[in-house]
Amino acid sequence: MSEQNPSSPEMDPSPLNEVPEPPANPSQEDLERYGKIEECLLDVIDPELGINVVDLGLVYDIWDEGKTVMINMTLTSPACPLHDMIEDQAQTAVLSTLQEYEDLQINWVWTPAWGPQMINEEGREQLRYLGFSV
Repeated sequence: MSEQNPSSPEMDPSPLNEVPEPPANPSQEDLERYGKIEECLLDVIDPELGINVVDLGLVYDIWDEGKTVMINMTLTSPACPLHDMIEDQAQTAVLSTLQEYEDLQINWVWTPAWGPQMINEEGREQLRYLGFSV
């Protein structure tokens, strides 16, 4: 079960709400739609690291509910002050490309906690190019 704080991505000691979960058994057609959404998210860049949120492993789940894109994702740190910028980038990237959708909802989740092991190989290559040791 993932947790979220609906008002802020920062951790709050108050009880947290459950995060929506994607359908258990998506069809092939569903998976193709979700893949198109993920492709759009390659244009969403983490402003601190300069790498897209998909390659950084920040996107946990993608699905849709009618005309709304649903994304469960995290940040490199719960205290990241730039979550609004990432959310705006995601809205623009997805909704300007995939006209069948009217809204996008990001559920900020903290379980599992993000760690460098979640970065995919493309993300690691990009970080090495920028001088990071990963």
